[in-house]
Amino acid sequence: MNYAKEPHGVFFLIDNKSFYASVEAVARGLNPLKSIMVVMSEQENTNGGLILATSPLAKKIYGLKANVSRQRDLPNDPRLWVVPPRMNLYIKKNLQINQIFRQFVADEDLWPYSIDESILDLTHSWRLFGKSPRAVAKRIQRTVRQALGLYTTVGIGDNPVQAKIALDIYAKHTADLIGEIHYETVPDKIWPIKDLTAVWSINVRTAKRLAHLRIHTMYDLAHANPYLLKQEMGVIGEQLFAIAWGIDRTQLNQPLKVRSASIGNSQVL
Repeated sequence: MNYAKEPHGVFFLIDNKSFYASVEAVARGLNPLKSIMVVMSEQENTNGGLILATSPLAKKIYGLKANVSRQRDLPNDPRLWVVPPRMNLYIKKNLQINQIFRQFVADEDLWPYSIDESILDLTHSWRLFGKSPRAVAKRIQRTVRQALGLYTTVGIGDNPVQAKIALDIYAKHTADLIGEIHYETVPDKIWPIKDLTAVWSINVRTAKRLAHLRIHTMYDLAHANPYLLKQEMGVIGEQLFAIAWGIDRTQLNQPLKVRSASIGNSQVL
């Protein structure tokens, strides 16, 4: 793969670690990484109560999982905080966090990706804030921590998809909560991934379709026939092949062109 022809930038994908539970912990004067807390939905609306978020310790000690575990899975432990969700508070904190990000990038280089994740294009600004992109990531982490008491994880890449995989696969499991993937490290960082569903955009159904093509790892995907992938899976097959090679030509500062005035399912994402 000739990466010289691919876009090279500095992208951060920043996730607020255990966001709902962390916000609730800080609101109670607790350390998000040391508190044992779950955010539980109302029982009457979710057939007995669904755990929407868990603090890292609650997940580690009890094996509780967000959007999977229910009230019946809660242990009888007085140390465990069980709190209701407050979406207005989480939205407010998300806005405050993204306002902090605007100290490091222009508005057009910031993309709030979800309630707890944002993509930052620091290609043109990172040198203003540190000696390396990693140093800038640490500075952003400190700024958010000091201002809001929240911990953030950062994936760094030459494009958004590399940053996303670095975040999901590596950053959440490192001491400094930072992970990096670059074009030259794709064989070492992306290809060894065996759990395809851990990779952004590959769900269980897609993984099963790939398995029928004898593709079980990211190495298999990168070395599959791209024309066969397109024939079997359409444009998604092409996109998956590109992801396996760490390729993403997205330009965040170019607004999306809506094809029609109405909003359909294909346009929501």
